[in-house]
Amino acid sequence: MPMRSHLSSFFAGFVALVLLVAPLDVFATQGIQGSPKIMDLFLDWQIKDSDVQALAKWDVVVLDYDQQARYPEKLRALKRLSPSTKILAYIQSEEIPDARFSEPPEYPGAELSSQIDQSWYVRDAAGNKAFFWPGSSLLNVTDQGPAGLSGQRWNQFLPRFIHDQILSTGLWDGVFLDNTFSGISHFSKSPVDLDRNGTADSAAAADASWQAGMKKMLSLVAQLNPGAIVVGNGGDAYAAQLNGAFFEHFPSYSWAPNWQQFRDTIARNRAPSYTALNVNTDNSDTPNNYQLMRYGLGSALVGGGYYSFDQGDYNHDTTWWYDEYSAALGVARSSPYIIAGGGGSAVVPAVWARDFQNGLVLVNSTSKAQNVSLPGVFEKLHGTQDTKQNNGALVTTLTLAPHDGIVLFRRSDATEIRGGSFTNGTFVRAYDSQGKQIQNGFFAQRLDAPSGSATAVTDVDMDGKDDIVSAAKGTVTIKFGAGKSVSMQPFGKGYTGTLSLAVANTNRDPQKEIIVGRGSGKTPGVHVFSIAGKQLTAWDAYAAAFGGGVRVAAGDVNHDGLTEIVTGAGPGGGPHVRLWKTDGGSWGTSFFAFDQSERGGVSVAVGDLDGDGKAEIIAGSGQGAVPRVRIFSSQGTLQREFTLGAKPLVGGLTVSTSDINGDGRAEILVAGLSAF
Repeated sequence: MPMRSHLSSFFAGFVALVLLVAPLDVFATQGIQGSPKIMDLFLDWQIKDSDVQALAKWDVVVLDYDQQARYPEKLRALKRLSPSTKILAYIQSEEIPDARFSEPPEYPGAELSSQIDQSWYVRDAAGNKAFFWPGSSLLNVTDQGPAGLSGQRWNQFLPRFIHDQILSTGLWDGVFLDNTFSGISHFSKSPVDLDRNGTADSAAAADASWQAGMKKMLSLVAQLNPGAIVVGNGGDAYAAQLNGAFFEHFPSYSWAPNWQQFRDTIARNRAPSYTALNVNTDNSDTPNNYQLMRYGLGSALVGGGYYSFDQGDYNHDTTWWYDEYSAALGVARSSPYIIAGGGGSAVVPAVWARDFQNGLVLVNSTSKAQNVSLPGVFEKLHGTQDTKQNNGALVTTLTLAPHDGIVLFRRSDATEIRGGSFTNGTFVRAYDSQGKQIQNGFFAQRLDAPSGSATAVTDVDMDGKDDIVSAAKGTVTIKFGAGKSVSMQPFGKGYTGTLSLAVANTNRDPQKEIIVGRGSGKTPGVHVFSIAGKQLTAWDAYAAAFGGGVRVAAGDVNHDGLTEIVTGAGPGGGPHVRLWKTDGGSWGTSFFAFDQSERGGVSVAVGDLDGDGKAEIIAGSGQGAVPRVRIFSSQGTLQREFTLGAKPLVGGLTVSTSDINGDGRAEILVAGLSAF
């Protein structure tokens, strides 16, 4: 029952308000979080500039329908800030507040109230108006009462009003209809006479008529507004007629049946579903009730719907933001399952879990603390709010308090990295070609390769099985998918230092070759080996006296079907990038990726970032430089760049590439930044 306490204050200040405000072009685009999916009911009568910026972070925002007259430019500004945010117009489905009759005539609420027919009011057997909330009168959604002077009943009039006066403005993505209850007997203050025959209807008859009329009305809203989002507040009775139901005050009774109802509603909704759980602080201004927030969020995430957390039905006007809302979990990878505190698959109080692309979510719906053994090593959020819970710790087990939830990140996510070489065990962030981080950072760690080794996962012998190539302490090892292993020491037994690694086809035979760069010492050599360990070619990429080593990468940078080898000078040298043919001949391109006075070297990678078949050259800034990533063409022309911090980074960046989300375009993987 949102918006109740706002009705007096909502309209008290409208006379002093300016209806049209200047465009808010000063706002910078923020965008919304991909996961969790969050919904905010912001039903305050005033929308400040700061509110617009805050609301742009939500996936779905619900505003009173009068705001199309009060703040049309702010609605447009919100859409400019975050085009993906869905904006829904709040309107009551079965009542009219008295305050609507006192609004300025240009407000849609005033226009709606002026057209209310007296025959549409719900009355008791004595003819008195029925009400659910003080200051509002109930309207008859059934087909039992008389039609108005226009020949329409309320369940016909409201859908047409929504179409003609609200959604036609182009400011809204849909509507949020309040109080779409399954019957009337439980919320009317007295027995009602829906057919106006002077006799009170039985509760069963009234409820049946009410539900039939509500289904008719909601179906007509959807029919008149194809493509519009229609969400109702009132449970699961109309799941098939709606895109979503709003479960206010969750859990409004026992957790297990209420949560099952939530999941069933999502399954029955018109696609796409926008069903949401609303958990609130019982109308108290306590945004730091983190455990309650997590309990609801965990229930929503494991259940697969949207989430709303605020003060309650008297104060749906907050923009409370939590560390967990920024956790980019990606898509769900499993159905909900019990991980502790219960057994079987029935919906019972237990610790329920759901696997996501980038993490794991748990919710303890029992009344006791539960010990949980996790399926691997996970990382807690490193938060700024509840730091006792979100302390960034790495965990394999945890104790989850009763009625609590937690969001965890996957630590071992190197299974997604294929093709490009990465340093095993380092913390990696993934970016697209525009410098936008596409998912939460993770530890690129494989248990089947040495920690700290340069590692590549690819099919080197082309037998259809992944092979693992690792390079560390002067030795390169290939673990074939079929079971055997091969090791080689590219720079002799006396060299036990670091190695740079790339894997590519360098000579048109069916198998790939191993390209290795010496990490330190004189003669910054590049050696190419067959997978049997036979050296095919070798050369010095930089002056023989240079002791900083060489970094290597490989790919087809000009789309001619041939591999090119890219080298970057190691620490102590300038950020010098060179291109080579696979036999060691110069390819002709040579450039400084950053200011040549920098002496921290440069990290290099090669990958097709835009899916055009032509790989780009990626450079990461070296030791002691401000962390930057630059993207170059095969001719050394700078195409794009982005900065990842303002302070010089002692160890520099290490860049690599891999199509980790399977969209046909390589992502840039950056190591060297802080994990927190």
